[in-house]
Amino acid sequence: MKANPSRRSAIFASRTRSLGRRRGFIILFGSRSIVSNEATPPVQTVCPRCTHHVPMRAKSYRTWFTLFFIPVFPISGSTRFTECPNCRAQFKVSPEELQARLAQAGQQQNQQAIALYNSLRASPANSVTLNNLMQLYASMQEFEQAVAAARDFPQALNSSEQCMTTLGRVLLAQNRFPEAIQWFDAALARNPALGEAAYHKALAHMLTTPPEMDKAIAAARAARNAGYPNAEALLQEAESRARQ
Repeated sequence: MKANPSRRSAIFASRTRSLGRRRGFIILFGSRSIVSNEATPPVQTVCPRCTHHVPMRAKSYRTWFTLFFIPVFPISGSTRFTECPNCRAQFKVSPEELQARLAQAGQQQNQQAIALYNSLRASPANSVTLNNLMQLYASMQEFEQAVAAARDFPQALNSSEQCMTTLGRVLLAQNRFPEAIQWFDAALARNPALGEAAYHKALAHMLTTPPEMDKAIAAARAARNAGYPNAEALLQEAESRARQ
């Protein structure tokens, strides 16, 4: 897969004498990769990197010999790949194959979700299974399904601060900030040192309209004290925005 075009250059100088003066010339040559759009139409599918539903377009690249930085002739075969127009992620397969792989993965995830749901029906207080099911739905962008699962198994939800935090994160992804904060608060009431809940509570306060920066700073500080990753950066951002 191409990253940045690589170039090699060499300098040859030939010098001659004429009327007591030295003259010369320089030849610059090297190679670089050139990307081209394929003629096939784009394929609508979900990007595995950014999770946006976008038209994936097939592209290809090959390495060319260059003379004075001008491509002269190809020195490698064409390599096909797919690029996301949103995040520019690149995949070493055609758009059709990427779509097929994602569809297969989606079917496997659906089967896994059904199995987890049936397991919860047999054991409705199993908070570990509920948390796994909500996380699976979230990874599939099925946020309403995750919320429905939490609603269907309240015993498992209310006995686990981790389930409460996961539900809060699902609601946060839906921009349902007040509801998300309620569940983060419920999780922190059970475990005040739960950095994950404090971190995402800070995010929710920063994203509300208008932002609640004082509450965001307090939550980010609690996440930092709990050692949650990136909490220090979030705290600095919240403090910076509060000063503006």
